[in-house]
Amino acid sequence: MSSITRIVTFTIVLFMAGLLSGGVASAVVIWDEATDGSLSTDRFTPTDMGTLGTGSNDVIGSTVSGISKFFSITLGAGTQLSALIVEDWDSLDDLGFLGVVTGTPFTVDPANPNVAELLGYAHYGELDVGQDILQTVGSGPGSQGFSGPLGEGTYSFWVRQGGPDAADWDLNFVVTPEPGAGLLLGAGLIGFAMRRRRG
Repeated sequence: MSSITRIVTFTIVLFMAGLLSGGVASAVVIWDEATDGSLSTDRFTPTDMGTLGTGSNDVIGSTVSGISKFFSITLGAGTQLSALIVEDWDSLDDLGFLGVVTGTPFTVDPANPNVAELLGYAHYGELDVGQDILQTVGSGPGSQGFSGPLGEGTYSFWVRQGGPDAADWDLNFVVTPEPGAGLLLGAGLIGFAMRRRRG
C-alpha cells in the first residue's frame, strides 16, 4: 500500500469515526448579550452570526415584552441544523416566541405578522429547558412548515417575550454533517488515491 493510500485511508477512518460519534466538533457560545451587546432590534439588519461550525452553537440573550430581536445564521455546504435545544429559560412566565424565515433580512413585519410568511415558529418556556424544539418550530400552525433538519442556507430568527416579565434564555443551534457528506468525501478521497496509484 502506498503512503498516499495509507494517509487517505487513515483520514477516512478518522472522518467516519467523527460522524459515528455524532459529528459534534465543538461547543461554542456564538453570541452572549452580556458580553457581545444587544442583538439587533431591526428586522432589516439582523445580527449576523456567520456560518455555524458543527457542534453546539449557543445564542444567549434576554427579551422583554414589546421588543423584538433578530439574528441570522448560515449553514454551510454539507451541514444541517439538526436540533434547536432550549438550554436555559429564566422568566416568571412562559410566553417566549421564536420565529424563522429563509434568508435575510427578516421579511415578516412583527407589528402585523402573517404566520403564513414564516417558515416556522414556536412558543416556548421553562418546560422546554433541555428539549429540542426544532420540530415544534417546523410545525407552527399556519406557517410554511418543515420537517427534519434545516439544510444549507441562511435563516433569520425573531425572538420576543409575550408576557410582561423579562426572559433570559439560551438557545443551542446544533449543527451536524448532512447524511452522506462523509460518504461523498470518502469516495472522493478513495478515487483520488486510486488515480494517484495508477499514475
